[in-house]
Amino acid sequence: MRTTDETTPVPDVPDPALGEYTAMGAVALTDAERWPTLDADGLARVDAWRGRPDAPVWVHATGDRLDASDLAALEQVRVRPAGGPAEPAWVAELVARVHDTVPRWRRAAREGRSGPTTPLHDLPTTTRADLADAAAHVPLDVPLDRVLEGSSSGHTGAALNVPLHPVSVAADLVLLQHLVTAAGADWQPDPDRLGLVNLVDQRASFTYVSAMTAFGRPSDAPVPVMARVNLDPSVWRAAGDRERFLSAADPQVISSSTLPLLRLLDLTRDGLDLHPVAVVNGATDLPPAVRDAAAAAWGCPVIDLYGLRETGPVAASADGDGHVVVPRRVWVEILDDAGRAVPDGERGEVVVTVDENPYLPLLRYRTGDTAALVRDHRGTVLVGLQGRAPVRFLAADGSWHSSIDATQLLQAYGLAGWELVQAADGTVRLTALPLVGVTVDPAAAGDAIARWLDRPVRVEVVTDPSALGPGKPRRFRSDAQEDS
Repeated sequence: MRTTDETTPVPDVPDPALGEYTAMGAVALTDAERWPTLDADGLARVDAWRGRPDAPVWVHATGDRLDASDLAALEQVRVRPAGGPAEPAWVAELVARVHDTVPRWRRAAREGRSGPTTPLHDLPTTTRADLADAAAHVPLDVPLDRVLEGSSSGHTGAALNVPLHPVSVAADLVLLQHLVTAAGADWQPDPDRLGLVNLVDQRASFTYVSAMTAFGRPSDAPVPVMARVNLDPSVWRAAGDRERFLSAADPQVISSSTLPLLRLLDLTRDGLDLHPVAVVNGATDLPPAVRDAAAAAWGCPVIDLYGLRETGPVAASADGDGHVVVPRRVWVEILDDAGRAVPDGERGEVVVTVDENPYLPLLRYRTGDTAALVRDHRGTVLVGLQGRAPVRFLAADGSWHSSIDATQLLQAYGLAGWELVQAADGTVRLTALPLVGVTVDPAAAGDAIARWLDRPVRVEVVTDPSALGPGKPRRFRSDAQEDS
């Protein structure tokens, strides 16, 4: 495996505190330990992608850690039926189990606050702050010798380290394969292409090559190879390597978030020729303008997958018409600020009960995101999903307006990205990112916001997605006070 040599410039991490992103600074396992079931041919193909002359400087080496019993367990995940409108039986079973095995709920049972037969709707909610004490939520009866550590960036609070199990991580791939197939795409192993590329665009990030041993395929088909790739120019060895590597990889499925997708669309307009069978957006809201641009550029389904690191995937949208709760052990409620259930069709906070990760079963976890819930022929659907709680903006007449309305306005004017900020004195600034190649008038979007709030709006137009900030941009902020 090639990592670096004396002639290869190694990108510096942007700050000494980010030492964990030093290239290959924390390699501890062998390839046989990373992929216990991968044959020699699969290992050779992983190593070939690692060692390409045009590959980036890989930061990490990782594998799925799945053994034969894990692969057998994942076969049961593949056939899991979608849930219906009634609370499924596994919810009551989970309530009983955690009161017997999870320290937080065992304590609640001892103190008489709840017990194994308490209905879910009578239990208190769980917040991100609760998970700061991760040990209180890990069952006492699960072996800890297979814990993987995941991180959650903390856009609604402090960052968390989340204990994960190899099977629950691999189950995300099983779900992704299901969603891509359900959207009408043909995702079959192709030994000449990367099966999946997860794209980021930031100064420092974990990047690696891995094998997807959990991918459903005929027994004689090769195990697909995937990579996590950073589009930032600083992590590539030479000019043009990024484009050469991506062209050679021609990933079958591109998994990313909005701003890296915009960067990839720019590269496509500059001549990068890719042929994905599907594009999957996660981690951030997907504006319709970006979804439509990706669908037009690559002629494939674009799936918007909603979830959190703590909960795993929750719901997905393949057409922009609501997010359908995924066919897993996921139960969704919509609650008001006081924790009361709201009627179907009314907006509230998305609260999730999930039994997918044996190290972190969650009861009534408050996501901080909002939506309305409806039930139709597709199942349970989240309508008007807004990542993060709405922000309120103060209009000139003293009334408060929700950022949900602003989202609808700015999407209607075709913006690919934006940041809307109201200062303490009530003044408003809109940073607008138009989609390249699409006729959009950012000034008209600013005028719409001005009419909405009856206030002047200063419009700043940017053309580079990175101008909106790294990672998950905060689209809305208001420091306005009642007397502004």
